[in-house]
Amino acid sequence: MKRKPRKLKIIDKDKSYPLTDSVLYKLKSKGRLGKLLFSSPSELKALCDDEHYRCFTDFSGGKPRAIQTPRLALDRVHTRVASLLSRIETFEGLHSGRKGRSNISNAKAHLGPDRRVITVDIRGFFQSTTRAMVFDFFHRQAKCEPDVADLLSRVLTCNGHVPTGSRVSMPLAYFANQKMFDEMAALASEAGATMTIYVDDLTFSGKALQRSFIAKLQRIVAKHGHRLHQGKTRFYDSSDVKLVTGAAIVGGKLAPRNKHLADLNRYMQEWQSVTDRKASEDLARKVYGRLNFMAAIDRTYRDRARSFRNAAFR
Repeated sequence: MKRKPRKLKIIDKDKSYPLTDSVLYKLKSKGRLGKLLFSSPSELKALCDDEHYRCFTDFSGGKPRAIQTPRLALDRVHTRVASLLSRIETFEGLHSGRKGRSNISNAKAHLGPDRRVITVDIRGFFQSTTRAMVFDFFHRQAKCEPDVADLLSRVLTCNGHVPTGSRVSMPLAYFANQKMFDEMAALASEAGATMTIYVDDLTFSGKALQRSFIAKLQRIVAKHGHRLHQGKTRFYDSSDVKLVTGAAIVGGKLAPRNKHLADLNRYMQEWQSVTDRKASEDLARKVYGRLNFMAAIDRTYRDRARSFRNAAFR
């Protein structure tokens, strides 16, 4: 019987150190790079072609998204680089791609009374993070030799930008845009505000935040080759219900969004009425998954999730 290949995963070894202590810092030769990535310069060069990606359109989120996923040989390289990048210290407010952090921990960072909140989304974040930005990170910040930085920028990008469906996408996009995020963090600090990052969603909260803060963010983003998604830019006054990365902040406390409550009720009603066993199992998994998600926001849903599991999966 043929054994299934082990699934690749990011290995951070629970390490966190400055960029200057990374094995990627001041790489002098492509030969050394090849050894670090368990490959060779010629193999890495051969993997730079876009044919090593599986490109497709994903409609699961309601609108089409172009996805570029590296095939196995390239996936190994991307996963290794992602593992090395994940060990480098990041901005404390980064909640994506970090162990023990999530969209929920991102929302929790903005709890508290009398806080105004601003949420913004960078339009097409991975697609607008170009190969030139990736090269700049490895050459100017990581101090790699130009030929090393060039090879890395080519093997880690697709169609001239960070791919949307790779394990390296999140850490690479963060480091390639670190200068922009640092400028935003300095702006937030001046305003006495808290800043967090969850992939391309940025959240700011503070008692003294003004709408004019958004224009300052737009200038920083434009300076670094990006655009804010105007339809997803929100300013919430202290008394408003605030929607932050999948959760609602109501009266200074975290709560499930109305949308998630509606989805839960719909799935539950469908599960109670369906007679087909396979359909019942599929719906039960949806209900249980939704309850677990909501339990991460509000602990009172833990008992409901446990009771549902005992009733549905006996």
